[in-house]
Amino acid sequence: MKILLVPVLGSLATLFAVACSSDDAAQNPPVFGGEGAVVPKEQPLEPPASAPALYTGPCKGPAPASDTALFDDFEDGDNKPFKGFEREGWWWSASDTTAEATLLPAKGTFAAEKLPASDATKDNLFAAHFAASGQKEWGAVWGSSLAWTNGGIKCPFNGSAFDGVALRAKGKGPVRITFGLPETVGADGSGQCKERCYDDYGKVLFLTPEWQEFSVPWDKLQQEGWGAQARFDPARLIQVGFKVSVKDLPVDFWVDDIRFLPKPGAAPKAP
Repeated sequence: MKILLVPVLGSLATLFAVACSSDDAAQNPPVFGGEGAVVPKEQPLEPPASAPALYTGPCKGPAPASDTALFDDFEDGDNKPFKGFEREGWWWSASDTTAEATLLPAKGTFAAEKLPASDATKDNLFAAHFAASGQKEWGAVWGSSLAWTNGGIKCPFNGSAFDGVALRAKGKGPVRITFGLPETVGADGSGQCKERCYDDYGKVLFLTPEWQEFSVPWDKLQQEGWGAQARFDPARLIQVGFKVSVKDLPVDFWVDDIRFLPKPGAAPKAP
């Protein structure tokens, strides 16, 4: 009996061990790390897909950096920013389509306005005057296109030689100064944005009835967060604007002496 019992018991023990091992494997899959861990063969991550180029041809890379600091002092009284070397732009106005809303200047009629006698000097007679009321969808915006031009070629403006923008303004309430990039501006503004457009980089300026000086460094700009995301690049600007949302209407304000800020230690070039 003893001779026959040992192999039988041994067989049962072996079967029991195998069954337990199978149950444990099913209930406790291999873990990573620790003694007895099963490490699968490592595979490299797929390289990120490169974004399609926004421009090809002469606009594929940055245009030459501008060295003209003055953007506009409005003293020429026209509808264009100051004519910097190889720089082009046109002032414009836009608002939502709310019936009976008012916009000053009306679309397509921008012209610098003569300052009140109390604000004017012999060297400073004109400024930009903007006003809006009654808009109920998204609000109103005034701005200028911005481009580098040469021989019929037009590309985004390169403001990388500067540190930001400075200006004087007066009015009441918040106005957001904005800087449009190809990725944030729609095709109607010469941009490449396809959806959720015009969430431009910007900064809110809190105006008062007295003239104030504002400095807007590039590193203080941010998007509002509701639209297409893009990295800010001062070498690819296509618009400068002043935007007012519905909650901050009505609005009536003046802007003057817009200029690019030189980098620390750099001597600005005279216009």
